[in-house]
Amino acid sequence: MAAIQLKEKEDIEQYIVHMDKSAGYLPAYSGMVDADRAISSALENCSKEEQEFVYDIIRQNFLIDNGGSMSEEERLANISLGMKKAEYAANNFISEDNKSSFLKAMESVAKLASAGKMGANGNMDYGVKKGHYLGHGSNLVYTTDVFDMMRTMDSGAYEEYQRIERESSDSDRPLNTLKYLTNWYANAVTKNSHMVDEYEAKSDKYMNENVKKQKINSTFKDLKTESKSAFFESLKAFQTQNPNFLSNIINTELERKFWVSM
Repeated sequence: MAAIQLKEKEDIEQYIVHMDKSAGYLPAYSGMVDADRAISSALENCSKEEQEFVYDIIRQNFLIDNGGSMSEEERLANISLGMKKAEYAANNFISEDNKSSFLKAMESVAKLASAGKMGANGNMDYGVKKGHYLGHGSNLVYTTDVFDMMRTMDSGAYEEYQRIERESSDSDRPLNTLKYLTNWYANAVTKNSHMVDEYEAKSDKYMNENVKKQKINSTFKDLKTESKSAFFESLKAFQTQNPNFLSNIINTELERKFWVSM
């Protein structure tokens, strides 16, 4: 019996992919399929350094995981900084064919970020589905994120998943949570064959009601984007004029290797 259980565990663990999250050029997605595909397509022929620069905008300026260390004013200003970085990318290494769609997509992500809500613990909620993707570049294919669907559509099951995750040992946690998630999905779609459609529709409704009307903060509207040196010097000038505003984020940006390699 123990041998059978071990074999089952080995079979399931074959489907658990371990990815090196330290590789900054790995894609960061918003969950908005058209925007994610446009950004991915625009970066298809860019260097890893350029891809990392853009995906870091999404991770570090737009869709931050936790905003507890900053005020709402600072969070929105950080989004403004991200849009100027996107403008720099469009002016300097995104191809002419992709420039317009790239900027439109980055603006959509910035609006999504602007509509985000911060919880009591500082964790951000952006209100849209968390998609998974297969492929890359112009061949990006969207797949439903079953975990996020459970979190959104079945709070009781999500709480049980968290309990299993919390109480399982390090060695058993991947298998236990995967089995629970797989069983939950099979039962959920059997009971409600329209669950995936309802999950997608809930996200679309949020976008229409909360995101499309958003105005992007303009704190960094005067940053120069025609070259690395112009951007770097104009950001330094902003810091000199506003020494106590968003200082940690601006210091981190000015120390970024991307700007140093001018």
